[in-house]
Amino acid sequence: MLDMYLSGDPYLAFAKRVGAVPITATKKSHEEVRDRYKVMLLATQYGMSSETLAGRLGVSTFEAHEMLNQHRELFAQYWKWCDDWRAHSLQTGFMRTAFGWECRIGLVEPAVNARSIRNWPVQATGADILRISCILAARHGIRLLAPVHDAVLIEASVERIEADVALMQEIMRRASRIVLNDNASGSHELRTDAKIIRYPDRYTDKRGKDIWAYVLKHLAEQHKRHAGVV
Repeated sequence: MLDMYLSGDPYLAFAKRVGAVPITATKKSHEEVRDRYKVMLLATQYGMSSETLAGRLGVSTFEAHEMLNQHRELFAQYWKWCDDWRAHSLQTGFMRTAFGWECRIGLVEPAVNARSIRNWPVQATGADILRISCILAARHGIRLLAPVHDAVLIEASVERIEADVALMQEIMRRASRIVLNDNASGSHELRTDAKIIRYPDRYTDKRGKDIWAYVLKHLAEQHKRHAGVV
């Protein structure tokens, strides 16, 4: 799993490993298959069922089941760890990150959510990395506007933006090394990427264009009503 991450594109690497695409495949040449395996690889962290995955991908339940089986066979050690984590959490009644952030869980159904328990260490470890990134950013004088899921939004003058972005990326890489330090195998580093938007442009995301247009439309209608315009 780590080797696939280090390849630069774990989704395509997985597809190649299971024979879904040729070894010479690229993101551009096999984008559809690569994106399908991306959904599957991320879905496994949430314990998604084959039925739900099939609906998400628009494939048969059998095909989705086979994709999930490929993951379990290839990453058997991960699934053993995942099962051990769930069992330990249910036995002790709490979960804790490497930096001490704790989550207590109910021990009686329906309080127990097995999927949430399996997913918690992934999300909580990411939160540890982002938390340390924000602390280091503040210490280095970066103007941090907000954390956004697994990213940060920063602001700087035109003259400083390139340098501050490079510094923020190094800070996030450093934070990942701090959190993912394993005495047995060393410290692992996560990759980062960045997008700079310069005035008068503003940040946009194609995934949010529809909802953005919807919000602006209804805000305009609300403004007209308050202004007494029919």
